Amino acid sequence: MTAPLTSIVILTHNELEYTRRCVASIQANTPEPHELVFVDNASTDGTLEYLRALPGAVVIANEQNLGFGGGCNQGLAVARGERLLLLNNDTVATPGWLSAMLEALDRDTRLGIVGPRSNSVAGAQRVEAVTYDEDSLDGLTAYSGRWALGHVGEVTLTPRVIGFCLLMRREVLTQIGGFDVRFGIGNFEDDDLCIRAGVAGWGVGIAHDSFVHHFGSRTFTGARVNYTAQMESNWDRFASKWDAVGVRNGEGQLLGYDPAGILERARFEPARHYAPLVARPYAGETATFEHRGEAVLLAADDGDAAATALALRQACTALRAVSSVTLVVRVDPADTSTVPALERLADELGDAALPDIVLLEASELNDEAAVRASHKVIAFGRRAAALAGLAAWCGVPSTTPARLAAR
Repeated sequence: MTAPLTSIVILTHNELEYTRRCVASIQANTPEPHELVFVDNASTDGTLEYLRALPGAVVIANEQNLGFGGGCNQGLAVARGERLLLLNNDTVATPGWLSAMLEALDRDTRLGIVGPRSNSVAGAQRVEAVTYDEDSLDGLTAYSGRWALGHVGEVTLTPRVIGFCLLMRREVLTQIGGFDVRFGIGNFEDDDLCIRAGVAGWGVGIAHDSFVHHFGSRTFTGARVNYTAQMESNWDRFASKWDAVGVRNGEGQLLGYDPAGILERARFEPARHYAPLVARPYAGETATFEHRGEAVLLAADDGDAAATALALRQACTALRAVSSVTLVVRVDPADTSTVPALERLADELGDAALPDIVLLEASELNDEAAVRASHKVIAFGRRAAALAGLAAWCGVPSTTPARLAAR
């Protein structure tokens, strides 16, 4: 049986040399079917140019730093895999790293999220006193091989795993959404994701036979972020959301909290706990369209010209020249297939047979303002689930082109 496709989503913000090393380790140690999805948060050190030169990689470029959760949500929105892996760019993969986590999910259908062991990570995932050089990485492959052999098939259930390397089923994403973007640049967004998965009924586990090296906090350090202040600020957000009580030492330093207690008393509420794949919180803006009646939004940024052409044909055939409906086609400026596909449709069907069409040019993958301005959303292609989830969160009904055509 062919292994499912895994989408490896990597967020970058400068630190090019770490990214190079991470990518090289994935290429050397990941024979399983996978795709690389990069989201660059306004790098200035040549990272974006390097990413765009990688064959087959999906690259999203942000002009501003949208934070860890916001950036990862953008990557998850375009990911095609049945398995979704969030990976820090300051990590190094080792032989068997992904297969061990995939096998953990395959063995237990209740397990929704799994993470590996590492040299630099908080909690039960940390391996104390590794015997390879953590700076030069001399001996890493031999060490990780011995470690994996000593822990084959071992999985421990835990309330949370750390987001430096986190693998989840697509079903989890569909049910709970992505990261809560209120946590901004980072800290506690991975706790929140695992807690939401837990209260939704999914297990979270540690695959002890998967080992991933982690340099640790390179993006925070490189961006000169005050880690302690950021953690305290996000702890306040997390504690307020989950009614959590922190444990502190005599100096007032936060040591932890009781995730099991949260899981015991919380119940999953989609309206509160589903986090749509938007890059940042909704700011209240609403798009305006020049149209005759109800606006039906179709986001034509699938990256697949054939799928886009089919979706356009189905939508236009279903709506036709209905005076009360306008088809708003959201076009990515980098897309070269949508406008020619519309022109071919006009030639084949005739302009009089087409519905009122408005072209909306926008580079934002998660255009919440456009969704909120629409009366209905048509979802198709690789990010259909994300678009439908965003529409549901905005209170806008959604459908697929085929269902619209069959009405």
